[in-house]
Amino acid sequence: MNKKTVTRSGKNINLTAKEFALLVLLCRNTGKVISKQVILEKVWELSFDTGTNTIEVYISFLRNKIDKPFDVKLIHTKPGFGYYVREAPLS
Repeated sequence: MNKKTVTRSGKNINLTAKEFALLVLLCRNTGKVISKQVILEKVWELSFDTGTNTIEVYISFLRNKIDKPFDVKLIHTKPGFGYYVREAPLS
């Protein structure tokens, strides 16, 4: 399995290739809500909704790795619209 690594607060976090691609898409658009349709097109290269909960599952994987160990959450949901990353406040 192809692994990608990101760092948060000095801690290395191993991600799968799809998790990494999803995080890159969200981070390149920090503060902008990315729809499920755009995520499907950019990460899974699909032009239609397969009717599965794949995106929700991968968002959950990312949240468990990127957000759960930390007090400040970066990955957010805008119900009915999509997902976005909010910049962490400087401490």
